[in-house]
Amino acid sequence: MKEWTALDTDAASVGPMALADFDGDGDLDLFVGGRVIPGRYPEPASSQIYENDGRGHFQRAPSSSRFTAVGLVSGVVCTDLDGDGDPDLVLACEWGPIRAFLNHHGNFTEATAQLGLDAFKGFWNGVAAGDFDGDGRMDLVASNWGRNSRYQSLKPARLYYADLDGNNTLDLVEAYTPPGFGKLMPWRARDALAKAMPAVGARFSSYRQFAEADITQILGDRLRSTPFVEVNVLDSMVFLNRGTRFEPRPLPIDAQFAPAFGMAVADFDGDGYEDLILAQNFFANDVETSRFDAGRGLWLRGDGTGQFQSVPGQESGLLIYGEQRGVAAADFDGDGRVDLAVGQNRGPTQLLQNQGARPGVRVRLRGSSANPAAVGALIRLQFGERWGPARELHAGAGYLSQDGAVQVLATPETPTRIWVRWPGGRQVTLPYPAGAKEIEIAPDAGIKQMR
Repeated sequence: MKEWTALDTDAASVGPMALADFDGDGDLDLFVGGRVIPGRYPEPASSQIYENDGRGHFQRAPSSSRFTAVGLVSGVVCTDLDGDGDPDLVLACEWGPIRAFLNHHGNFTEATAQLGLDAFKGFWNGVAAGDFDGDGRMDLVASNWGRNSRYQSLKPARLYYADLDGNNTLDLVEAYTPPGFGKLMPWRARDALAKAMPAVGARFSSYRQFAEADITQILGDRLRSTPFVEVNVLDSMVFLNRGTRFEPRPLPIDAQFAPAFGMAVADFDGDGYEDLILAQNFFANDVETSRFDAGRGLWLRGDGTGQFQSVPGQESGLLIYGEQRGVAAADFDGDGRVDLAVGQNRGPTQLLQNQGARPGVRVRLRGSSANPAAVGALIRLQFGERWGPARELHAGAGYLSQDGAVQVLATPETPTRIWVRWPGGRQVTLPYPAGAKEIEIAPDAGIKQMR
């Protein structure tokens, strides 16, 4: 009987998790994202890496120290950003940037600033990877809060946090710079702040006094010592991998109508270009804010250059009006088309069957006993002299989700060869069996045609 391992996750509540072979020993290790420290929001939480000893027992890795107080992690994907065969880590952080950590044989170095990601601080909800421009490198897509809320007019925004009234709890003061003011002003009304911090009501006895006060006057001498987090972008975005940096591109305006959470990367119409699916909406707002319900789920059709076009719900069939969260893509019925499962908060999971795509080829990789699904592998079809987009196998991506292990690769032309880079970096290029609709590839057994 297999034993279970209890994970010591310190004070932070557990957020997103992902599996990958971080140390190159052949088995799958575990990244556990720290979502929030209960009662201490928005203090940065610590995340952990747990090494697999080869028998399914996990112990905290020394590399976990690299992720101490890394932030409020809401999404994670293990993806090879630099093409060296090691799975790197990309974290979506609320009140912070998309953070990238490059892996060097199990040791991680942060490359967020080096790759140009540090400038984009958002309410990031999730992150996924895909080859959106067909160059073989893994690009990123990250879901954010969108433009259809009052936060859009308040950015750049700050959130100061400290025990300002000495009662051993964190007080939060939100601030922004209104156009033409040139100074930071509080977001909240006087009464709302006074309920949380009675000293504010005592110091500003009239609404006029409070309306004219900036954040310096509200926090006083504490301002310099009070930590803060900030946000300057609310767009859900694609970041194209240019090798040494990422090129930012906002998703189309339709993607910004509502907060986005889960994302799925696949070729949903079979045209040879990677597409995106977004899960949207958020209802649990405060009494001063109406719910964010302008999304129905969104299919973004890729054109192979990193650009996307929104597909109307009447055409795509995505008409989900609830609070969508996780999205998983898989060929559930085995017909060579990528289907969807969309989870909802306070609602049933929606299973959507793809009926309009051109069928592709189903590809199953048979890895080792310690990594049977070959998590971390990269596969790519060749059509004569032209290559299709690269597809990477993940165990955890988007927003608290995991796609199916069997990949569906589009065949807009007749494939001639298939290239595989196995976990660890070994590469092989094999002739594609003519007419095959489903194949299985093992490291030492070549291609097996299933049908």
